[in-house]
Amino acid sequence: MKPKEGLDLNEAKSFAELVNVASEQCGDRVLVVPGSPSTSYLMQKMLNIDICMGTQMPKAGQSLPAAELAAINAWICAGAPNN
Repeated sequence: MKPKEGLDLNEAKSFAELVNVASEQCGDRVLVVPGSPSTSYLMQKMLNIDICMGTQMPKAGQSLPAAELAAINAWICAGAPNN
C-alpha cells in the first residue's frame, strides 16, 4: 500500500520524509520546521489550522490524543532531532 501523499513514516524513514521537506500540498510550506511547531505544516494539518488542501490529519473528526499532539509539538520545539 502506497503511503498517503507519498510520505513513508516508518521509523527508519520518517525524519528524512518530514524535517525541512517542502509540503506536497503547499509548496511554500515545510512539513517540519525544527524549533517552530507553529510554522510546521504537519502541526497545522493535525490541528486543522490554515491548511492549503485536503482535511485535518488524521481524518477530520479523528484528531490524535492531546498527549500525542503534545509529544510531537515538544519534539519539533526541541529542534526535531533525529531520534
